[in-house]
Order: sequence, then C-alpha cells, then structure tokens
Amino acid sequence: MRKYFGTDGIRGIANDELTAELAFKIGKSTAYVLKSQNHSLGSVLIARDTRISGEMFESALVSSILSMGINVITCGVMPTPVLAWLTRQEHTVGFMVSASHNPWMHNGIKIFFDGYKLADKLEEEIENHLEDKLKSWEIGKRVEADLLSEYVEWMVSKYADLKGFKIAFDLANGAAITTVPVISKEIGIDALFFNSDPNGTNINERCGALHPQFLSGRIKSTGAEFGVIHDGDADRCIMIGKSGRIIDGDDMIVMNARVMKRDKRLGANTVVGTVMTNLAIEEELKSDGIKFIRTKVGDRYVLEKMREIGSTLGGEQSGHIIFLDLATTGDGFLTALETIKASLKLGIDIEEFSSRINRYPQKLVNIAVKDKRSVMEDSRISKFAKDVNSKKSLRLVIRPSGTEPLIRIMVEGKDAEMVEKITSQAREIVEEVGASGEISQD
Repeated sequence: MRKYFGTDGIRGIANDELTAELAFKIGKSTAYVLKSQNHSLGSVLIARDTRISGEMFESALVSSILSMGINVITCGVMPTPVLAWLTRQEHTVGFMVSASHNPWMHNGIKIFFDGYKLADKLEEEIENHLEDKLKSWEIGKRVEADLLSEYVEWMVSKYADLKGFKIAFDLANGAAITTVPVISKEIGIDALFFNSDPNGTNINERCGALHPQFLSGRIKSTGAEFGVIHDGDADRCIMIGKSGRIIDGDDMIVMNARVMKRDKRLGANTVVGTVMTNLAIEEELKSDGIKFIRTKVGDRYVLEKMREIGSTLGGEQSGHIIFLDLATTGDGFLTALETIKASLKLGIDIEEFSSRINRYPQKLVNIAVKDKRSVMEDSRISKFAKDVNSKKSLRLVIRPSGTEPLIRIMVEGKDAEMVEKITSQAREIVEEVGASGEISQD
C-alpha cells in the first residue's frame, strides 16, 4: 500500500504534508530505483506550475537528482501534458511540480517516464527507499535547453487549419500561460485571454476548470465562437459555447468518438470512461455502435485500460481526455482544438450537440474525513452501496479522493427525487462512520 502516492502523484499542503525534505527524498529515491533497474536515462526534466511553492520543490528535486549523478534540465513553468510529451520525445523521466486544480497553498509531484505516469508498483518501490541512505560517487550537472519550442512546433503543424477562429481562454492563472498564447499566435487564432496573470497565489482562484461560470458569464460580450477553460496545470479542458453553455468532458468525448470512428482513428471501437461517467453517455455511444468500458476514477486508470485494450479515446467528465494516438496523457489545449475540429467535421455547433445529449440526474457530494481508509473499510458503507446498486436505474459510488482528505459520493438515477434521497442517506452514513463535516457540494 502506497503511503504518499495517490491517483495523481503526491499531493499536500506545501510545508505541511508536502515538504522540501520529502521532495528531496522522492527525487533521490526515484533516481536510485530507475538506475537500479537499468533504465537508460538522459537528462531528467523538471517543470512546475505557477504556485509560489513551485521553485522551492523544484530546487529540492534538482539537488536530489544531481546528487545521484544524473543531469537535470529545468523547464520552468510548463503544462503537465507538455512535460509528458517531452519525456516521450526524449525517452527520459520528468517531474511535474503541480497540484492541478487545487488551491495555491497545495502542491504536488507527478512523475512521468517515457510519456506515462509511473505504474503503482514502481511508486511503491520508490516509497520503500525514501528513508534509505542513498548515495552516488557521481554528481550530475544542471543543463540549459529550450525544449518548449518542440511542442509548440508540433501543435502548430497539427492545427494550422484553425487560423482565424475567435476563441476566449480562461488560463486559470496557471501553467497554460507559457503555451496557449504562443501557439494561438503561431496558428493565427484570434485569442482573448482571461486569468493569465499569475502571482503565485491566484492559481485556480475563482477561475479555471472548477469554476466554468466565470467564462460562461463573459463569453457573449467577447464575440468568441468558442470558450476554452484549463486548470492549473492545463491537462483539463472544459469548453463554453458562444451563448455560454458549459460543455464538459463527457460531451467532448461523445463528439470526438463519432468523428474518430468515422475517420477510423477509434482504436478497438471503444471509449474508456470511469464509474462516474453518466449512464446516458454510455447509452449515447452505444447508439452510435461504439463500445464503452468503465474504470476506477482517475485518468491513470483510464489510460491503463486504454493501453490494455488498444483504445485511442478515453477520459472523464472533469475534462481529462486522452487521445492516445496523439498524446500519452490528457492535454487541455489539444483536447479543445480536437473538439473544435470535430464540430467542424460534424457540421454542428457544440452547444447544439451538447443540448441533444440528455443526462440522468446525478448528485455529487464531497465530505471531509479524518481517515479515508477506515471509512471505506466500514461494513455499513459497503452494505448500503450494495443495497442501492441492486436497485434498477440507480447507481451509487462512494470512494475516497485520491488527492484530498475527502470521501466522494455520486448518486445517479432516472428519478431526481430518489437521487436526492439516496444522496442524503449516503451522506448521513459517511458522517456517522467518521466524517468531520461536509466541505463542498454540487
């Protein structure tokens, strides 16, 4: 069982749960484990988002990796998907210092190897060596290199045909500031930018993928044809129609699945989603003759299943969407441009498309807890979930957050009143078992 690694790397409040000392140990242990397994490493890449604590963790990682005799290239502020793409191109390891959509006081470390996040077993092995006295007789060098231009050139070559479109972007005061404006200008997109002035503490603050209402309320006044919203590390994408309608990840998956099937790009004729994907989305895909498979929540599990079965499209409602024939992880900007191209190929407005897809009523609740594991191991939780899921046209998912001290509850069904009732009962049980109070609710 991993102690520090969750579903998306290591997360925690900076200088509290996640310290510079822990980051140093993580860097050193990762270098040791990969070298001991005879992996051929070039210069290790380190990137970060715009949080004020990013430079501190970057420095800790640089020092630890250099001490193990491995060269390091610091990439500065860079989106997570760009770092993943570069590790694939360079056949090396990359450390991303980011807490994605979380508030500024949080931070995290994601590790990529040859384009992909590390496997669970490799993360466990790294944790096993965190307290070892590791050393090397060699000392690495810090290397300067311009790698971002490689990604920019690749994106411009793929989406040059979108020249002239007017797009409004919410950059969440995050890492997208280093790529989206540059690529948009090179393509010739008429771009307008919101939340593009980070100060270290305003990342995701009332903006970005968790707050789509910000851009939704402003897009009409911009005259933009599309709105695109990223999170702090730019691996998510939520879109906004020109009238303000919010287009989530599920909508984009269905649209892209249809085009990819038509263009013979949809591997295994299958889309991979999670247990949180609305049942109506699954039914919509099946009506198009497209298979659908669910996994646990987390884009890493979606990706694992995609690779296992040969699928090239998968993702989550939150906007993490993976086009495996193009990239090895979710890339918010790539997702937006692929979706715009898909809408053009289908000859349909994205708002109109989204409005045609009916959703079953779905309720999401997050409850703060002291010990996620003990709550999930309580028999009252499993018994209640089993009873609810035995009923027709009802789905209940109770799961621990992979990145925060929360228990997440999702209830879905055809009857909205029943959904509300089951949500209330589930919340009461979780709080009785060991919650410290509900902190957010959608």
